[in-house]
Amino acid sequence: MKEFMFDYSKLPYGEGGRYSDHNRFNWRCENLLTRHQEIIKDKVVLDLACNTGRLSYPCLVLGAKKVIGIEARQELIERGKQNLQNTEYKSKMEFIKADIFDYLSSASPQQFDVILCFGFLYHTVRQVDFFREVKRLSPQTTIIDTNVAKNYLWYGLKNFLGKPPILQMIVENPNKTSDTTDDDGIAFWPTCSFLESMFDRINYDYHQIDYRSKEIKNWSGMEDYKKGLRVSYIGHRK
Repeated sequence: MKEFMFDYSKLPYGEGGRYSDHNRFNWRCENLLTRHQEIIKDKVVLDLACNTGRLSYPCLVLGAKKVIGIEARQELIERGKQNLQNTEYKSKMEFIKADIFDYLSSASPQQFDVILCFGFLYHTVRQVDFFREVKRLSPQTTIIDTNVAKNYLWYGLKNFLGKPPILQMIVENPNKTSDTTDDDGIAFWPTCSFLESMFDRINYDYHQIDYRSKEIKNWSGMEDYKKGLRVSYIGHRK
């Protein structure tokens, strides 16, 4: 029996990557999508900050009716189109070059069944706007995968009653394709308590994926998930 349905070492999306890169995407794809494929099948999926469509592709294979990928960098879109050029999924994937929040604000309620927000929510200062748009658009499911700040790293838990929602400011390099596209480089990392509070605010049930219980045999490339510095949530409209 295969460990993964998708092996990024054999996909064009993993070309040039190291073992740790492939292992990371294999496990992310497995836990975010493959093991929740009933959420994807026959659904219209919106993939925000889709890069080359590297996590849009599994959605297509898992039976999505259509995937719309929003990406701000044209060179990544061109690579994504090339990867799908000779596949049966070409007609089911639409790439759109746009600012994520411009696109979200122009979309119609219930236009999408599923919204994917993988690797973006810590590259912006507009986390609240994101959740407000999710509430307005009202997809059945929203899946978030993001780096998170830890309250105790900066302040010490003893200074708080519980774990209040926090956004921690960082500065990135907007010239790097892996960082924010905002010119000033400013972004916020949310805490888990912030994400959970916002799911509550928009009236979505949610659960956090527990990567430590997923029988991961090799944590190469997955150390941030193991330490809880990166997390994934699946939210369902009530």
